[in-house]
Amino acid sequence: MLFYFMMSKTTWLKQQIRQQAASARRKLTAEQRQAYSASIMQYAQDYVSSNGTQCLLTYKALPVEVNTDVLLEGNTWKAYAPRMLDEHHMVWIAVGATSVWKKSDFGVLEPIGDELWQPSSMKTTLLCPLLAFDRQGHRLGMGKGYFDRWLSKYGGNIDVVGLAYSCQELPKVPVEPHDVPLSTIITEHGVFACPTT
Repeated sequence: MLFYFMMSKTTWLKQQIRQQAASARRKLTAEQRQAYSASIMQYAQDYVSSNGTQCLLTYKALPVEVNTDVLLEGNTWKAYAPRMLDEHHMVWIAVGATSVWKKSDFGVLEPIGDELWQPSSMKTTLLCPLLAFDRQGHRLGMGKGYFDRWLSKYGGNIDVVGLAYSCQELPKVPVEPHDVPLSTIITEHGVFACPTT
């Protein structure tokens, strides 16, 4: 009973934080989002280039999120974007400058294609969206759990990096056992390594 109460309390707290973080992000002007995204993308490109990334898994941004378009066109890496298969699972589809995108039921643009990312010895970096984060590497997403479920299966040898505006940072994000921490966070202020333990 106590465990159920604690989990319910954590879930409620996460929901409150999601609302606050989403509100802070919405308050950014279009000009601020554009300028901050450009800075974040420069840091992100430098990061994935310097760490030898060969496969880059990232997302097609919603208007309020950090714009990742430049990364999806590829460079020294091969880019992949997620497609949801059902309420619980997603796969990563190879994308590039000429990729065709389709809006999902959640309003997210997903790639049309059939070349899937597969686990291999190639250096893979995942750049994931988030609503809130702390410097310990804890993140809150939209609450659907897609990234955490996928990472619980494939995340062992992947560099997991969060992309966010600095206004989304919190002193501490509540954590549950299934949450997968970030190794690095990139904001318009730079690249921040997270503790490994």
